[in-house]
Amino acid sequence: MIKGTDLLAQRLESLGLSIMAASLDSYFGAPERRDETLLESLQVLLDIEYTARKERSAKTRLKLSGIPAMKSLDDFDTNWLKGGLSVSKLKELKSLAFLERKENIVLLGPSGLGKTHLMLALGRHACLSGYSAYYMNCRDALEILRRADEQNRLKRKLKWLEKPHVLLLDEVGYEPLSAEQAYLFFQLINARYETGSIIMTSNKVFGKWAELMNDEAVATAMLDRLLHHAHIFSLKGDSYRMKDRLKVGIINFE
Repeated sequence: MIKGTDLLAQRLESLGLSIMAASLDSYFGAPERRDETLLESLQVLLDIEYTARKERSAKTRLKLSGIPAMKSLDDFDTNWLKGGLSVSKLKELKSLAFLERKENIVLLGPSGLGKTHLMLALGRHACLSGYSAYYMNCRDALEILRRADEQNRLKRKLKWLEKPHVLLLDEVGYEPLSAEQAYLFFQLINARYETGSIIMTSNKVFGKWAELMNDEAVATAMLDRLLHHAHIFSLKGDSYRMKDRLKVGIINFE
């Protein structure tokens, strides 16, 4: 004869509630559970299933995001910066309210101020919070779009890149773009316009983008879409990568 918990476990398994099914014996075997009501027991068991599924989904989103390094917002040191991002603004970013509003985040500044760290940390935080993210280095993104264009699949690729809640675009502006690359980059920004958020890092102020794109009209049209719903953070300070070396006197600029 099948025990009650075994029969219940089978029913839960058939409904796809495998974590809940596996937890039955240990859950009901605990003495402190004997005085719980049916409602309390159901709440706890459902929480076990829900939490496990949520964690599994988050791991899947992180794996599919292409994020090259797992960074944390808690590790980002705003005290090192000399301007551009306050603690209150960082807290606001952490709320991820910009994702719900499909707004963009543009992180500007010279190398070494933590722009990529902040972008990756926000992407990771989004994945853990139930949103999808996808990371692309600017150079790699343009190469992917170029190949898609050559194979007459550009429209399909752009449609696919519309899907993530947030697209992470790193190192925009580190190399000048050809006319073809500028066109493809505009198509990417245009595809994401008002469909999902972009977090972008760049070392170029917007006044230099016409030079970067080799086309003022394309640069203007792109910035018009990128900045329409955007929060811009111009980070200021010394290179964060030199922080520890400066402390121990390995580097002396005097």
